[in-house]
Amino acid sequence: MDDEKVTGRLVKKLLERHGYRVRVVNSGDEALELLASGYRPDLILMDVFMPEMSGIEASKRIKSDPSTTRIPLLLFTVLGLVPGIRHIVRETGADGFIAKPFEKDALLERIREHIAAAGTTS
Repeated sequence: MDDEKVTGRLVKKLLERHGYRVRVVNSGDEALELLASGYRPDLILMDVFMPEMSGIEASKRIKSDPSTTRIPLLLFTVLGLVPGIRHIVRETGADGFIAKPFEKDALLERIREHIAAAGTTS
């Protein structure tokens, strides 16, 4: 089984156990289509490496669209320790990143912080 799908399922279950409603898409294109349909999540957790369109490209598009720019967006990446990741995050307009592997409590705290800062509810 694909490691990314396993991680995605684990994150989904973790967030749901803590009261979050989770909607999973499998590509940047799917994310953009969902947002174009009017769906507005409290937060987007976007993997950097996705099929069809990278999370980096999808993040740039989401953050450049006035109708979605205020949605908190965190990049989810194995590149957390790579020099330059902060520059990549700034370049995409993302609000931050979460490095994989991650600690459950740290992931939950970052999500809570960004949702609270945006003034949205889960």
